[in-house]
Amino acid sequence: MIPLRRLIAVVIAVPLLLALAACSPEEGRRIDVIAGERTDGAMYFEPAELTVAPGERVTFYIRNDGTGDHEFESDEAGIDEVVIPRQKTRKVSWTAPKSGDYPVYCDITGHRAAGMELTIHVAPQ
Repeated sequence: MIPLRRLIAVVIAVPLLLALAACSPEEGRRIDVIAGERTDGAMYFEPAELTVAPGERVTFYIRNDGTGDHEFESDEAGIDEVVIPRQKTRKVSWTAPKSGDYPVYCDITGHRAAGMELTIHVAPQ
């Protein structure tokens, strides 16, 4: 039989350890992004602009609130393509390059032209 104190310690420790594992330093700062379409046909990422420091590690959590698939990528910033199915969330970790402004966009035909682009400003903070 397990002593009550030991059982209580395990019940408290397990959720704490799981929470710590979920906050992996490899992911860096979390940035939430929403992808979607407006009723007028325009497409978007929200926020439309954000700022990170050179060399900063971040993880984008991209939630697709739209009616179709979207992508999140930037050849210029070195962000590999991530496909986000409708009503799903995907994540991608990335380390910011040197200072500058970098576009992130949906490369599905017509989506970028419809406004699905955000700008990452990489600048000392």
